Amino acid sequence: MLRFRVLLRSTCGWSRRMCFRAEEGFHRHFQLHRIKVMGLLHPFCAIFLLCLIGLLFVYELCYVLPQITDPHGIWHKLCWFMGIYTVINILGNWWLGCMTNTSVDSLVLERQYPVAGEAHLWHYCSTCQKLVPPRSWHCSLCNICILKRDHHCTFFASCIGHKNQRYFLAFLFHLSFGSGQALVYNGILNWTNKAFLVVDPLLLMFQDTTQDADFKWKYTIANLFKLNLFLFGVPLFMFVFQMIMVYRNSTCYKMLDRSYDVGWRRNFDMVLGKRRFWIFFSPTISSPLPTDGTQWFQKQTV
Repeated sequence: MLRFRVLLRSTCGWSRRMCFRAEEGFHRHFQLHRIKVMGLLHPFCAIFLLCLIGLLFVYELCYVLPQITDPHGIWHKLCWFMGIYTVINILGNWWLGCMTNTSVDSLVLERQYPVAGEAHLWHYCSTCQKLVPPRSWHCSLCNICILKRDHHCTFFASCIGHKNQRYFLAFLFHLSFGSGQALVYNGILNWTNKAFLVVDPLLLMFQDTTQDADFKWKYTIANLFKLNLFLFGVPLFMFVFQMIMVYRNSTCYKMLDRSYDVGWRRNFDMVLGKRRFWIFFSPTISSPLPTDGTQWFQKQTV
C-alpha cells in the first residue's frame, strides 16, 4: 500500500510537471507567432462579420420583405427604416469599439501612476514591468494591460474593457434586435409557404418530396430560418450575460468577484456612463464615465 502511494504521488508530480512544461511551451510558441496569428484572425473575423451582415441585410430587405409586405405600403417603408437604422448602429458601435483604446497606456501620463495613498491597491504586471490600476489585467493577445479587462474580442480586434464596453453592449443589443427582425420576416415567409416542417428529418422519411414542385425552395428558406434562429440566439445570450455582469459589476475575467458591486444604478453608470441606457439609441451619444478606470468603489462589508 505504501509503495502504491509513493508511486501515485510520483506519477501525479510527473503529470503536473509535464502539464506545466506543455503550457509554458504553448505560451512561448504563441508569443513568437502572436503577430502572425492576430494579423490573420482579426481581419478574417472582421470580413466575416461585415459579409454576414451585408448578406442578411440584402436577403431580408430585398428578397423576403417584398414577399410578405406591400412594397408601396407604410409597413414596408417602416421595415426598411428599421433595418437601415439597426445596421448603422451595429457598424457604428463596432467601429467605435474597435477604435477606442482602453489600455492603461491610454491614460494621461500622470494617471499611469498611483496617487499618494493608493499604491497598495495597484498590482505589478510582470510582463509590462510596471504597476497597473486595480481590475486591470494583461492581455497576451494585445500584449498590453487593459483597464477593467473583461475579455478579448476577435471581432473588435481588441480587448473589451473600461472605455469600450458600452460599444460592445450596444453592438450585441442591435445584433440581437436586427436578427430578431429578420427572424420575424423569415417566420412569416415560412408560415405563408408552409415550409416550417420541411426540414424535419422524421417528416422527410414519410414524405414524398417529388410531389411538391417547390420543395427545394421551401427546404432552402426553412434552413435559412434555422440559421437565423441560431444567429439570433448567440448575440442575445451574450447580451444577457454581459448585462448580468454589468448588473453585478463583475467581468468575464473574474465572474465571481462582486467586491465592486455598489448597487445596480451605479454599476450601470460605471459602464454605460452618465446617460445610461440612452447610449443604445446611437453610438454617437456622449455619455461620460464617472471614473478614468484607475479608481473603483468597493462594496462596504460590515
